Amino acid sequence: MSELYDDEKFAQQQEELAATVDMVAQRQAMLNLLNLRPGERTIDIGSGNGALVRDMLEVVGNNGHACGVDNSEIMIGLAKKICPEATFLKGEATEIPVEDFDYDVLTTSQLLCFVDEVPNALREFYRILKPGGRLLILDTDWGSLVWNSRNQSFMDRVMEMYITPYVDPYIPRSLSKQLLEAGFKSLERHSFALLNWERNADSYSQQTSEFVRQLMEKSPDFTEDDWEEWDRDLRETEAAGEYLFSLNRYLFAVQKP
Repeated sequence: MSELYDDEKFAQQQEELAATVDMVAQRQAMLNLLNLRPGERTIDIGSGNGALVRDMLEVVGNNGHACGVDNSEIMIGLAKKICPEATFLKGEATEIPVEDFDYDVLTTSQLLCFVDEVPNALREFYRILKPGGRLLILDTDWGSLVWNSRNQSFMDRVMEMYITPYVDPYIPRSLSKQLLEAGFKSLERHSFALLNWERNADSYSQQTSEFVRQLMEKSPDFTEDDWEEWDRDLRETEAAGEYLFSLNRYLFAVQKP
């Protein structure tokens, strides 16, 4: 899936996803845990279209600083349009192009699941945070997914294809230990549920359906008929009043000593 972030259509869909009620609520949950203060320096790694960077800049204000780092030129271009007042840099989680001890707050959402060397990324996070700096990580355990279907075996096959690009689709299970081993302290853990009882344009599950379609189109294991069958199944499930999409995301808040 990661290579799709350099696809213009996919990038535009990421912008639509960020505007959904579910994603607005997710960013607000992160902001509530961060308790940002005016004047702080913040950085978001894997910043995508820059929505969280924009939200953080609104809190830290003109005397603060908000930066986003992403490895996709297309996403950086979108981010600069959404939040031209912020700084956006091209880089990787394991090689962040900023100085040591430079930031009060570091965030990352749905990124570490794509990273081959998570300990290296955590060392980079530690490096660029000031002493006392705060780190907030959000990621998904795809084993928690409930997406009701009348053809569950086919749904399972589709979702197996969907999570294949992730290096670790279950990373929350090991992240507590890895954070402590990296030297972070004061570990707090929270959960955030993406819950949709309907499949409408403003829902996370509908946006996910669009990403599924793009991945099916690129996969030799699926055809257009497969997509139509899968989409029809979800529509029929909703029409029967049985639609349910539930997915758990986990937030890890730690501090650099």
